[in-house]
Amino acid sequence: MPTDEEFLGALKIVTGEEVLSKVTFVPDDNGNYLILENPIMVEEVTMDSRVGAKVSPWMKFSKERSFIVPMDRIVTCVECDAEVEAFYEMSVSKIDPEYTKKTAKGEGDLGTVEESRAILESIFKKKNKWS
Repeated sequence: MPTDEEFLGALKIVTGEEVLSKVTFVPDDNGNYLILENPIMVEEVTMDSRVGAKVSPWMKFSKERSFIVPMDRIVTCVECDAEVEAFYEMSVSKIDPEYTKKTAKGEGDLGTVEESRAILESIFKKKNKWS
């Protein structure tokens, strides 16, 4: 899976949650991480005899759209196909109407691996400062 490119991933978290998210792999001296951009939880629901999907934000009470997750918290992560990507884009647009405006302008992009690494380093420096 290690790649510097952002992709749409289906993830299984050690907590059992199943998440769809834009994913970027970030290697670091302190470990490997995934940056999840606009993650959503997907649950299968059955109404009458029809099966569908219920989506919700992964972090329901957060204003943040990007989350750093250590690889040891991920059971598996696979790249999604175009059909799932269309479902994801539609779902995120419904959850966050500002999403389509931001992606059209290029806002909210994760940036480069180097930028992500700099963010991680600043977080670890703060963490070590408080210890």
